[in-house]
Amino acid sequence: MLVKTTATGSKGNNYALISGEDVLLLECGVPAKEMLKTIDYQTSKVVGCLLSHEHG
Repeated sequence: MLVKTTATGSKGNNYALISGEDVLLLECGVPAKEMLKTIDYQTSKVVGCLLSHEHG
């Protein structure tokens, strides 16, 4: 399993867990363009996204 970190901290959080052909996103607190770059724009491999909280 590979863990890719796009951002962590007060400016946002985003992690991608990659296992074979599956990608699980953890948090999505960064602009979509940054998140997509982290997963090499392979949205068809995303099997889910877990969010712990939201901001207003």
